[in-house]
Amino acid sequence: MKSYNTVAIIGVGLIGGAFGMALLKKGFTGRVIGIGRNEKRLKVAKRMGAITEYSTDYWILGEADLVFLATPVIHIESLLEGIGPYLKAGALLTDGGSTKEKIVSTAHKFLPPYVFFVGSHPVTGSEKSGVHFTKSDLFEGAVCAVTPDKTTDKKALGNVIKLWKALGSTVISMKPAVHDKLLASTSHLPHFVAAALTLSVVRKDKNLRALLGKGFKDTTRIAASNPEVWAQIALANKKNISNSLQEFLKQTKKLQSAVRTGNMRKLVRLLSEAKTVRESL
Repeated sequence: MKSYNTVAIIGVGLIGGAFGMALLKKGFTGRVIGIGRNEKRLKVAKRMGAITEYSTDYWILGEADLVFLATPVIHIESLLEGIGPYLKAGALLTDGGSTKEKIVSTAHKFLPPYVFFVGSHPVTGSEKSGVHFTKSDLFEGAVCAVTPDKTTDKKALGNVIKLWKALGSTVISMKPAVHDKLLASTSHLPHFVAAALTLSVVRKDKNLRALLGKGFKDTTRIAASNPEVWAQIALANKKNISNSLQEFLKQTKKLQSAVRTGNMRKLVRLLSEAKTVRESL
């Protein structure tokens, strides 16, 4: 981090705010500039110690050595299409988007050749959104996937890996397409399963809420996440998520069949298999 004098964060919410807080907590002494459209929220981010200053204009990107894009995925793609003229030569860009293939391809297509982009995804977060709910140790112990392709500059990749490690993350490297396929099952699918489970028990019975136990609440916690953000993620990774949902339906139908037919042996086998896999995680 010593090689950066000025860091710019576009989108100072849960992830962007944690990025700024973590940098400053780890001893970064340079400028951390928050960039966004809502000045009120930027003031809150500064007051919370997520940034040292803020701007609502992209021109200030010309002063940044490192730029972190922490908006929802659909906005990251739009940003990559438009911020090129503001960036200074040699600037390093990375992001926190939970889908990668389209973001990486957009970066290579629209960013000028004198800047460097490395896709990244810190696999952490909360069902809550906004800088109010962030914390400086959000990346501690988390996994961060970096997603280089054949055009990624090796030195830039090394610098981004060092950055995430400095913030406390374990870094793994994979191709953007591989990332999106895997995350569709491990991260994206659970959100839609939680949503479906929540919707499946919507009843008018006044006793329903009284019978919602801790297990149900724990399982469906992430259904409280920002709907627009997750709709955007679904559309950005629709093929992989659709395939993951199809596999989930396949397994659900197996369980349904065993319950409907009273097949004790099959039911125990399926539940035992799930137990074994879960205990190995």
